[in-house]
Amino acid sequence: MMVLVHGDIGVGKSTVVRAAMARLGWTRPAGLFTHWDGAARGAATVFAETWTGARQPMARRVARPAGPGELPYELDPGFADFAGAALSPPDPGTPVVVDELGLIELASAGFVAAVATWSRRPGPVLAVVQDRARARWRELLDPDGAARWFRVAAASRAGLPAEIAACFRG
Repeated sequence: MMVLVHGDIGVGKSTVVRAAMARLGWTRPAGLFTHWDGAARGAATVFAETWTGARQPMARRVARPAGPGELPYELDPGFADFAGAALSPPDPGTPVVVDELGLIELASAGFVAAVATWSRRPGPVLAVVQDRARARWRELLDPDGAARWFRVAAASRAGLPAEIAACFRG
């Protein structure tokens, strides 16, 4: 079962996913989350961290993007290996949770390959997808439309953790 959560920046996607994890008792799933290490959004370094506390720089801000439409971040050379290990659960029943899948992550062929592998696994998968990258991640993760998608909005946010948890229990 794969559940994908999406919505606008700052609407509470990560909060919804963490609340669903708590309802399910998933304290140490495989996978990772990204963050700015306490700095403001758009900081110099974006970090990836496993749910067990291992962390690695994911990308660093560059002075100038490589070209028009390019993101102002360069992937850290160790990110793909780190993420590949984080996305490899010890057994098929271990849940995989990724917060989040965005544009920066799409720039890493190794990460995309690791995500493609876990997205086809039989165990539970829960991920946050940035709206601005949703079309591309949908092609990669849900080409047959079998995943459950939940849009987080202010009006739906409170009830979503229970709905998401029900998907995995039911």
